[in-house]
This record gives sequence, structure tokens and C-alpha cells, in this order.
Amino acid sequence: MASFRCLTLALFLVLTTAEDASASPWIGTIDPQLHGDLQILSEWGYIDVALTSFPVPWKGISEQLDKLSESELPPVAVVSLQRLKHYLRQIRGKQQHSYVRLYGATDTNGFTTLDGAEGSDAILSLNTEVFYGRWAGNLAVNYLSGGEKNLDNSFIAYQFGDWNLRLGAIDQWWGPANSSSLILSNNARPIPAIALSRAEADSSENSWLSILGPWYFTTQLGQLESNRYISDAKLSMTRFNFRPIDELEIGASWLTMWGGEQLGNSVEDFWHAVTLKAECLDSQPSCSNLDKVTKANSLASLDVKYTMKMFSVPFSIYGQLVAESRDSEYASLYGFSTYFKSYRIYFEKSDTEVACSRNRAGQQNCIYEDDIYQSGFRFHERAIGSTFDSDAKSLSVGLNKHYADGDVVDVVLRQIELNSDGISPPPLQGQSEKVRQLSAFYQTNLRNFQLKVGSQFERSRLDNASWSSSTLLYTDLKYVFN
Repeated sequence: MASFRCLTLALFLVLTTAEDASASPWIGTIDPQLHGDLQILSEWGYIDVALTSFPVPWKGISEQLDKLSESELPPVAVVSLQRLKHYLRQIRGKQQHSYVRLYGATDTNGFTTLDGAEGSDAILSLNTEVFYGRWAGNLAVNYLSGGEKNLDNSFIAYQFGDWNLRLGAIDQWWGPANSSSLILSNNARPIPAIALSRAEADSSENSWLSILGPWYFTTQLGQLESNRYISDAKLSMTRFNFRPIDELEIGASWLTMWGGEQLGNSVEDFWHAVTLKAECLDSQPSCSNLDKVTKANSLASLDVKYTMKMFSVPFSIYGQLVAESRDSEYASLYGFSTYFKSYRIYFEKSDTEVACSRNRAGQQNCIYEDDIYQSGFRFHERAIGSTFDSDAKSLSVGLNKHYADGDVVDVVLRQIELNSDGISPPPLQGQSEKVRQLSAFYQTNLRNFQLKVGSQFERSRLDNASWSSSTLLYTDLKYVFN
């Protein structure tokens, strides 16, 4: 409750100290499909912005949207432009945006993405977002089944010049893929953090920085939970993505887990962590290089997306590579997306089943795992990176369509192999599993209501047992007060 009182006080200060109304700092925190609309406009070449970090700042983008004429756009881009402009009209000039959300499902979902079934079977969420001048904040009180409650997706932010300072926990997604991100996805709950980020994702007016094209940068310091192997460990998170040419976007990310109970938590320890300084085992004063180890655990990723026109239709290819500082091979993800009539379709393949090093081929349980931080790169027992956790192979084929009236349809077919060696890691703990999954949802709007109904049909097999089937149904209802 202490965090609840602190955030409430901070939002009260926003309300009482600021003057002119502005708008939400980011696109997609209310409806992730708005980020999909931006993606469509970018791939068709009508906006110039760096998009592979979610959420994307509004600043600079709203001006580009205002300059677009619907008569010059193909139908699929017109729909996205209309949806984004409609949302802008709703929030411009307002000082407050409140809504209540009720989610219910027949079961919990093991794989969470930006859109689809949640990791809980029941959620009641009360949200109030306020915008005053350079200040913005959101208070989200979430009640889950079993009596659990949290403040996920609450934040307070202050914009100064081209930069934004934020305190809170919001969903993020780093990378170009649709079904997973190997470095940071929303599979786990959002991590409470203090963040310094660029307040826009378009080109800089600075003559030196303009050679980057549209770019975005964020650096964050997050606090992990107490109930883990190393209690209260910290997570440093940094990302930089840019578009040096219209067709190409490049992203680089760095996560470092450090500190925690009985480990160094000073500024000096933080510097040693991010610079990967090696120390002697068991705190010995001197040792050979073979006996040295970095106390921090780091993940680094590089992702690339290239978009071209084929038969006057955008065709994008993209990929992501991730490795850990403790001598592991690369985990990989690659895919492509294109359009068929007004449908956006994509194919993706990811592989986190990698060896610890080339000298130990066949030994798995490496990516997201660590000898010191034995809870791994997880937050509340769910992977911070890949939707499918470590030692997993996945194939995903997806289809998405936005309609002129604001409705959305989304269909995804997946084939997943989990933990093939049957050793550890979460969530299976000693079992292997094969999964074939078909999921779909339809989202519609009626006045102040937004309704999403979805289903997920799954066939799975644990170890060598027989195949079993299950069906998950869910409803997500949102009511906007103003």
C-alpha cells in the first residue's frame, strides 16, 4: 500500500501544480492496436518514425498525421489514419481520461502478447490518466482473481525539452516482431522503473543527429521483486533504435541484472555491472583470469527490420539476435510481413534452445538462466524476454485487419516446442511439451464501450503422453468515462 500512497500523492501534485492541458506521452498504452496503425502507415511510407520500441511517443507523430490527406492513401492506410486521428481528437484539450476495464476468461493464459488472452482469469482495472502541461500520469488499480491487486501500468512523467522522465511500471516491447521479443516483451508484468527517454521518435533538428534519421533512446533502472533467489535485484535497461534510411530500422538493447540482497548496490557496483567488470570467485584478493566472473548478468540484442515494395505492396523482413554475457550462443528470431488486400499477414520463427557455448554443444538451459541470479531473467516467475521463455522453438503465422468503423480482427496460428531436454527451466520444471495453438479475437467499439471477445484452441502433449485439447474463451470490456 505504500507504493499506492506514493503514486496517489504524485498524481495529486500533477493536478495541483500544472496549468495547460496536453496529451498522453505515448501511443498504445490504452489500446495496443494503435501501435499497429502506426506500423501500417510507416510500412506504406506515409510517416517517418522509429517504431520498434513500444510504446512510441506521440510528440512529432501527431504533426505528421495532421499533414496526411486520406485521398492520397490506399484503403488500408486510410483506416489506420482515421483510427489514430479519432483517438487524437478524443484526448486533445482534455486534462483527464478515465476508464474501467473488466476482463474475464475460462482459464489463465501461459503466453502473453500485446493483444490477446491475459495471464489471469479475471481482472478489474480502474484507470485515470491526467495530462497537465509538461506533466502526465496514470493511476491504474488492478484487482485480480484470488484477491491479488497491483498498480501495473501506473506512472508519472515529466517532459523537458526533447526528453521525458518517468517513474512507474508500463508494458514495453523492444523489437520488430509481433508474437515475441527476445529481450523485453510484455510476457511478464511491467517492471517498476525510473526511466529517461527521448520524448519523440522522429528525426532530430540537430545537424549532427539528423544523420540518424528518426531515432529513439531510453535508459531505465528497474526494481525486481523480493520473492526471488536474489531478493530485490535491480535491472538496468537501455535501448536505442533508429532509421538511417527510409527502408531500414536498426535497434540495439542491453539489460543488466545486478545488486540485490547481500550483493553490492552502490553506484560503484552499478558501474562495475554495466561495464562487465570481472572479479575473483569467493571475494579472493587475487586470482587467475579463469577464476574470475562478472557478478552481474547481462543480455544484449540486435534487431533489424527492412521494408521494401513488391508489386506496390510493402514487404518487410526482420530479425533479432540475443546473447548473454556468460558465454552463451545466440538466441534468434526472424520473420516477414506483407499485405494481402486489406489484411496484414506475418510469419515468425524464434529459437531460444541454444547451448551455453560452442564448446558445450547440446547443453541447454542457458538463455535467461544464471548461476548467481538463479531466478533468471524473470519477473514474478514469467520471462522478461521471450513470450515462450527459454529452451523453446516457435512458429507463428498471424493475420490482422483494421476496419473503417474501428473494429479489429486478429488471428494467430502457433506451433511451439517447449523444454525439449526435459530439464528445468520454468514453466514446465522437468517436462517437455509440444503445443499447437489457434487464437483469435474481434474488437469493436460502441459509443463509450470497447468490447473484445476472443478464443484460444490448443492441442498439447507433455513428454510422450497422448495429445490433449483445451479451449480458452475470454471477454475484455472497457468503458471510457470521458
